[in-house]
Amino acid sequence: MQNNNRISELIKSKVSLAPMAGITDYVLRSIVRKYSQECLLTTEMISSEFLVQNVETEITKLDTSHHPIAYQICGHKPHLMNYSSKYLSQFADILDINMGCPVKKVVTGQDGCALMRNPSLAADLVKAVKDGTDKPVSVKFRLGYTADEMNYVEFGQKMQEAGAEFITIHARTRSQFYAGSADWSKIKILKQNIDIPVFANGDVVSIDSAIECLDKSNADGIAIGRGILGDPTLIHRIEHYLKTGEKLPSPTLEEKLNIMKLHLDEEIKLRGEKIAIKFFRKFYPYYITGIRNASKIRGVLVLEENYNKIIEYIEYIKKENLKYENCLI
Repeated sequence: MQNNNRISELIKSKVSLAPMAGITDYVLRSIVRKYSQECLLTTEMISSEFLVQNVETEITKLDTSHHPIAYQICGHKPHLMNYSSKYLSQFADILDINMGCPVKKVVTGQDGCALMRNPSLAADLVKAVKDGTDKPVSVKFRLGYTADEMNYVEFGQKMQEAGAEFITIHARTRSQFYAGSADWSKIKILKQNIDIPVFANGDVVSIDSAIECLDKSNADGIAIGRGILGDPTLIHRIEHYLKTGEKLPSPTLEEKLNIMKLHLDEEIKLRGEKIAIKFFRKFYPYYITGIRNASKIRGVLVLEENYNKIIEYIEYIKKENLKYENCLI
């Protein structure tokens, strides 16, 4: 990690868990930590406006094993960001500011990637967060708002000048959302123009794509979001390759289904059975991707509300796919 002792002391891994709203909750962070003991975890995005009114929120739930962890906050009002910084400092190792979320309701509210169109306000937010904490402050942003507004180099420089000690950049514009391909080569230009560590984000879904991203971006590390959906072991497997040169295999079908069951069980402990089963529907497609008759299986799982029947069906999937695999031998 370049030229930043505080960050290098905190972040020992070249791979981190990127924040995803409604996804990287306490449970998923715990499962990722089960496989990777060193990666930087990041919470879901926490609205500073929401936090002022709801300090007792599930999003702030923390386990001691989660360290090192960044708590990500969003907002456009310096005084609320300062309050959030002060409150979250009791949990966080790093305070991360979201300036990259492309979702319409977020940017319409002047938060997220909308801040890339107002670098002066963005800098004031970094200063306000720094004034509220003695922890390092980081910023996550994109290449720009549109292809004609790619101001990521100047924006990164301004964030560094305001006091940011660490940057994560998603290599798409806001107008792209998640379409097309992440342009990792652009990150190399940012790296050449700032002195603080940079993690690359976007389209890292495997060990091979991680290698390619690091090569093209020259980044200090990579932040993985959607790539871990259905495979919480990915961060560990990339870390292992970067340390040893050995490519560990992806989880088998049985292993993926066992992780899925663990994930569901832990969500039930956190939220209660009825709420957790509905909440978990979004995860089924990722865990069963590549399974024979995946579409049919997904249809059954998302409609089922009885826990015992879900578990029975998971065991049925294991047996049926094992039979199919044996027929191919």
